[in-house]
Formats: sequence, C-alpha cells, structure tokens
Amino acid sequence: MTALDARTGRRPDAVRRPSVLRRAAVVATGLLAVALPTAWGVSSAVQIVTGAERDHLFHQLTGQGVLLDVLWIVPLALLVRAGWRGTRPGTAAVLGHVSVAVGAVVAAALAPGNGGALVAGLVVGTGALLWFAVPVRPRLMRIDVDPVLAPLALALAALLTPYALGQGALQRAFADEHARMSHYFDMAWLGSVVVVAAVCSALVPAARRLAFVAAAATLLLGGCRFLLTTDVTWSLTAIGLGLAGLAAASFRSRRPDRAN
Repeated sequence: MTALDARTGRRPDAVRRPSVLRRAAVVATGLLAVALPTAWGVSSAVQIVTGAERDHLFHQLTGQGVLLDVLWIVPLALLVRAGWRGTRPGTAAVLGHVSVAVGAVVAAALAPGNGGALVAGLVVGTGALLWFAVPVRPRLMRIDVDPVLAPLALALAALLTPYALGQGALQRAFADEHARMSHYFDMAWLGSVVVVAAVCSALVPAARRLAFVAAAATLLLGGCRFLLTTDVTWSLTAIGLGLAGLAAASFRSRRPDRAN
C-alpha cells in the first residue's frame, strides 16, 4: 500500500484539483512556451505546402522546421495537461522537454551569434516558467542502464555529436543564406536533442519511450537528407540507425520497467 503524505494525508500521486489561479498560470505559461515553436512550425508547414523557398525544404522539414518543432511542442503540451489536471508530469515528457532545452543550450554554446543565445534563453526561460506553474513536481528519477538501449544511445551519439559540432562550426564560420537564417544552428540543436533524448531513454526506466522518439527523429532526418541533399553515406547510416533504434525500442517495450 502506498504511504500517505504526512502533511496532506493524501497519496503522493493523488489528483489534486488545481485552483483557478493555478490553472490560469499553467495555461498562460504554457501558451508563452509554445508560442515560438508554434509560429515556426506553422511557418515551415506553410512554406512546405506552398513551395516557398524550395531550396530550404530540407530545413523546413527538419531543423527550421517541422521535426524540431514537434519534438519541442509535444512535451510542453503534456506538461500543460498534467498541470491542468493537477497530476504529476510523466517522466518521458519531463525528460523530452529537458532534451529540447539542453539541446538549445548546447547549440547556443556552439554558435551563440545570429540570435542563437537569445533562442536558447527563450527556450529555457519560458520552460522554467511553465515548470514553476505546474502544481505537482516531477519525481526523482531512478537510474538503471538498459543493456539494449545504451548501445543505441552510444551509436546515435557517435553519429550525431560530430554532426552537431560540424553544423555549429558552419554557423560560426559562414555568412551564406543558410547561416543568415540560422539553419546550421537549428541542425546543431536538432542533433543535440536526439542525443540527449537517447541517453535519457537508456538511463531512466520511466523514460524508455524516448528511444522511439530518438530513433524516429534520426530516421526522418536521414531520410530527408538522403532525398534532398547529396550526402548519401551519412544519410544511409542515419536511416539504418533509425530503423535499428525502432526495432530495439520495440523489443525493449515488451519488457517494461516499473515506473518511478
């Protein structure tokens, strides 16, 4: 039987109906946090549909871009839902958001110019406000290295860490149209997000589903790069790792760990 909280007399995970002010704070900070990725995502989707800036299609699909914005918005939406309901945010959602924030900080450290540091500050700042508004804090997370997902995380890190470093270097060194639009910064950010998510899935039992996220993102990144650029070798490697990651995550999901 779960012990009751000594102060409230409730079970630690019991639903506590938030006050009107608390819900208003959750909604307000949630809208603030999702404003930027929503604007970018809608803009990218419109460009894709209309064919605008077709030479930037790869970035519109990935870093500029729909893929990064989905990785950014979904954890925020799950945090807002938990805050509205008064329930504890899920570990996967929490670490998914942490992955985006850490990825932004890493990308800003690699290429702080052209607004990179400002974007990272907005990601971290608005996310922190939402975390402060959510009424139930995330639980401390048990660490347990997964023997299947850990090699996957290492393989993805071996592929995407040099990629992120290279994209950051391009953002610092170049003054072409892609650099002016911060596309290289975005790709360094996306690569870092995938690596952090994969590592979290390998280390935290309650976040194993992030392995699906990391693998699917790698597969989509590799597929888009294969179809829209001339980099065949890297793209096929990413596609292969993405498929292997989905298989590994599916295999691991059949042996679920007890949630934290």
